[in-house]
Order: sequence, then C-alpha cells, then structure tokens
Amino acid sequence: MRREFHAQFPFALQDSITQAFAIPWLVGQEKRLPARWRDIAMIQDPWVRVNLLAQAIVTGRKEEARIGTRRIEGGHRFWLQRRADEFLNQQRSLMDRLGLSSSLPDLSFFPAGSWAIQVPFTLHKPYLSKDDSDFYILDNPVRKEWVFKMPYMAPSQWKGALRAAMVRELVRGFQDGRIDEERFVEKRLQLYHLFGNEKDGTAEYLNRILAFHQVGPPPSEGDKAAVEKWEKAFRDILDAVAEKFENLLRERHYRIGDTKGFQGRLRFYPTFFDRISLEVINPHDRETGTGKQPIYFECVPPGATGVFTLLYVPLDAADGSEERMEQAKEDLKAVAWGIRAMLTRYGFGAKTTSGYGVAEVKLSPQDVKPEDPVFQQIWLDAWEVDHA
Repeated sequence: MRREFHAQFPFALQDSITQAFAIPWLVGQEKRLPARWRDIAMIQDPWVRVNLLAQAIVTGRKEEARIGTRRIEGGHRFWLQRRADEFLNQQRSLMDRLGLSSSLPDLSFFPAGSWAIQVPFTLHKPYLSKDDSDFYILDNPVRKEWVFKMPYMAPSQWKGALRAAMVRELVRGFQDGRIDEERFVEKRLQLYHLFGNEKDGTAEYLNRILAFHQVGPPPSEGDKAAVEKWEKAFRDILDAVAEKFENLLRERHYRIGDTKGFQGRLRFYPTFFDRISLEVINPHDRETGTGKQPIYFECVPPGATGVFTLLYVPLDAADGSEERMEQAKEDLKAVAWGIRAMLTRYGFGAKTTSGYGVAEVKLSPQDVKPEDPVFQQIWLDAWEVDHA
C-alpha cells in the first residue's frame, strides 16, 4: 500500500457517479460497493472511511458528502446521527479495557495535603471546540483524541477554562465590593500557586483592575488637561502595582532570579465524551432576511456526559505541617467554587459567551479524595452557597 492514505484511495479522482455511490457506503448508509471502485473494501475502520470524505471538498459532491441531498439525509451528517454512537461506545470500551479512562489516583503515593476531585457532569448546552486536523469534510470539527478519535476536552483546555472562570470570579467579587484590595492580592497569589505563571495577558489585566480601583474613574473627555493628568497617574500606579506584585512573588519564592517557570499545584486530566452531533448556523442577510450559506459545526450535544478530573499536589510546600494542611483546605474551597462557576455559569469550550458549554452537575461526597469528612464538607459547602 502507498504511504499516503488519500493517494491510495483517491475519492476526488473518481467520476461523479462513482463518488455518489461511494458516499453512502463510506458512512454506513449502504452496503453495496461502487461498481467501479471496489478497492475501498480494504478500509475496515469506520472512522477511516468517514475520513476519506474529506476529499469531497474539492468535488461537486461536497454538500452531499456533508449532509446528503435535499430529499435524503446522508454523508457525514448521517454518520454522526446514525453510526457515531456505536463507534464511540466501541472506542470507550477499548479504552476501558486498556485502563486509559480517567480515575482518581491513590493519594498515598503523593505528598501530604494532596487531594483529587472527579466530577461527573451532563451537558446542558452543546460543547464546541476546534480540532487541529488540517483536512476534514467540515470546516469546524470538534476536537478529538488522536488515537481513539473520541471527542474530548484536553487537560490544557480545562486548565485555561478553570483559570479564566476563577479570574472572572475574583474580579467580580472585587468590583462588587465583596473583597477588599488586600484580599484581592491574596486571592491572586492563591491563583498563582494553583495554576503557575500568569499567561495570556492575565497579569496585565489584573494589574489594571487594581490600578483603576486605586486611581478612580477618569474625568470627562472635555477636560483635556485633567484627562492627561489622570492617564499619567494611572500609568504610575499601574507600574507600582506590577512591581509590588512581582516583589510578593519573590517573597513567596514563586519567582527566583530570572526563572519564570513556576508550574502550579493543579494537574488536569482529559475528559472524553460519549456523543457527537452537528450544529448548523444559518446566517441571514440583514436587508433581505434570506438565509446565506449554512455553517456546520461538529459538537458534543446536550445530554452527553463527561467526567472532570483534577489532582492537587503541593510539591512546593509538601512538609505536611498544620499550616500547609490548612492551605490545602483553602485551596480546595477556592477550586470548588471555581469548578462550580466554570461548569454551571460560564461554560467551557468555544462560544461560551453565547451560552455553549454549560453543564449540570449532581454532587456526591465521594467526588473528592481523601475521604475525610472535612474535605468532603468543604466540597459540598462550596456548591450550596450562592455567590451570584
């Protein structure tokens, strides 16, 4: 066999009639092979067959390969709605047999103060993400694990989503007056030792929030001299806030010398979903009100289930002292609030501002380890108190 899969099975080079018969066979809609292209019988894996549809984007059968015809549902849409569940169940079963499903670790192998959380959830709104596949029948495939092709949320995505939710909660509490400046800085330091270095403009954003609070709102734009004076004062205070926080990081030994590689105490696991579907957005012309070309998104639909798994390991403070144990409990409390906000309020994945990625959670004391009543109560209390 040739080394390049798409060169061995050139769907795009077949005649139009052969393509029309190949599409339903590839997605499991028909069992009859195209009369002029029987070599594709060599393809046994359902996902590999579907992947071959990507070549249709350069042919006249593109829309047919995506959603079928006006009369008959077909193509990739048919596979998602009629065949994908069976495929995903088989892949999940294989992962379980190989011991690759996320599970809570044995904390006896970790330093004192370590804890772990595992939260089963059910999607209330679709989950969207962007896969890193370069060649696919749809422009917006949901992210999939490379080997088993399960739709999933990568550990790095979870870390970014939880960090963003906790930063938003921190700023919200500060602007609402529920926490003062001192508490704001302490909570920010807590986020630092949980997640590591502040990235993606987080440091500048939080510095500006605090500086704006200290200098007060700007004057009206009509007074140019007053505006310039305010801007200078704001820049000076912004520099002072950044320098002060940098000094705090060095005092806590989160920053040593020129090294900026502080990693944080949280470790995230991937989440694999058990369903996949299709979202269609049909933009309309503002003047005529008529629909334009539909935009297709693969998604994980409402009702799909997943498990969020998180491990906390205080390697930078693993002496097991009473002070460190209390800090571990405070960190659990903060993270529990953050998980609640992320899953049930802000959502995760793409287009969260439009309501995507929100989930429903059914709590259990066994969601958290160690199975200590104090830790379990901290976990449950965080979900009972309304911080809205």
